[in-house]
Amino acid sequence: MSTDEELAKDLGPLAALTIGVGTMIGAGIFVLPGTAITQAGSFTIVSFVIGGAVALLTALAASELGTTMPKSGGAYCYVNRALGPLFGSIAGWANWIGLAFASAFYMVGFGEYIQAIIGIEGVITLGHVSLSIVEIVTLVGASLFVVIDYIGAKETGRLQNVIVVILVAILTVFTAVGALRADPANLPSAEGFGPTITTTGLIFVSYLGFVQITSVAEEIKNPGKNLPRAVIGSVVIVPVIYALVLIVMSAAVEEGFIAAQESMGNIAVVEAARSLIGPVGVIAMLFGGLLATASSANASILASSRINFAMGRDGIVSPDLNEIHDRFGTPYLSIATTGGLILLFILVADVNTLATMGSVLHLVIYGLLNLALIVMREVNVPEYEPTYTVPFYAVTPVLGALVSFALIVFIEPGIVLLGLGFVVFAVLW
Repeated sequence: MSTDEELAKDLGPLAALTIGVGTMIGAGIFVLPGTAITQAGSFTIVSFVIGGAVALLTALAASELGTTMPKSGGAYCYVNRALGPLFGSIAGWANWIGLAFASAFYMVGFGEYIQAIIGIEGVITLGHVSLSIVEIVTLVGASLFVVIDYIGAKETGRLQNVIVVILVAILTVFTAVGALRADPANLPSAEGFGPTITTTGLIFVSYLGFVQITSVAEEIKNPGKNLPRAVIGSVVIVPVIYALVLIVMSAAVEEGFIAAQESMGNIAVVEAARSLIGPVGVIAMLFGGLLATASSANASILASSRINFAMGRDGIVSPDLNEIHDRFGTPYLSIATTGGLILLFILVADVNTLATMGSVLHLVIYGLLNLALIVMREVNVPEYEPTYTVPFYAVTPVLGALVSFALIVFIEPGIVLLGLGFVVFAVLW
């Protein structure tokens, strides 16, 4: 194994964009809409728009920082450089563990789609441990994606390109057919400001994709040009897709239909497709959901392993994580460590906890990332020469930091306390 810390530049502009888009489409369309619509009603669309606006503010800051510091680890590296190792530790642990939670969440969704396709239910007991079929499929799937990431980012990027093209095609057909049946009278009742903001906290895991682009910045070709295009492009494209699909999904079926599917444990978007298109729609959405959750997990595992690699390079965790595989050019020890955490989280947490923990920890990172941009601008670092600059400075990063931290207040208190526990751990570390 090599100790050379240079990662192979295998990701082109399309692969960088699809890492972001593919990750975000997976959670927002195929896993969370049923729960979100049940909680916020027709204001679910508002929740996704608010989440997208918060993400866009931070995406602008991440793009500027990324063009001057295109290093593996993304937001962690920016915060560590601008605010010092204490906040760097917080950002690194929050980003790494947050993405591990998110990866586990996506893999649970992947397992649910596999189970819906093959129709096998039940529990298997191995010694003193009992696992459901969904858990077994989820663990096997997660292990498979860890192996794919072990082989190389080029393979991950190619897989993302194919998945995203197919997903967009499926969602385009679903939206077009649903629009012909849409009736505003079918939209569920709005549930008010409080549930809307709480739902924003839940679904914010749908907007982690652009940070994952910065986490693999060192492996992007010509990052000065391609990184901001991919980061900002993904945050602009995805909310539009969310809004169109959610409006159609809600308005094209009878009021109460989505809530009924959620209460019965059905996958809401699949049942909506059944109502609109019939068996062909079910097949398409099951296949789309499988690809979407696979895409999200694939990109998240890739990005999360690069964060603890970067922390190892800076000595915040063991420098042994720096080792690069001679043949594949990947941080294989980082990948193995992250894979172990993902498998653990799959076993110990439910799907809502996984999603919300991913959201809380990333909101902490987003707030710190905006502060990092302000510091880099104000102290006039000589080598700070970004090829892209944030518009409307300093309003944009100040607003980005404020709304990121403020949104945490509206998330379930137990999850917030758990997230605070990780922050305290990072400070002590």
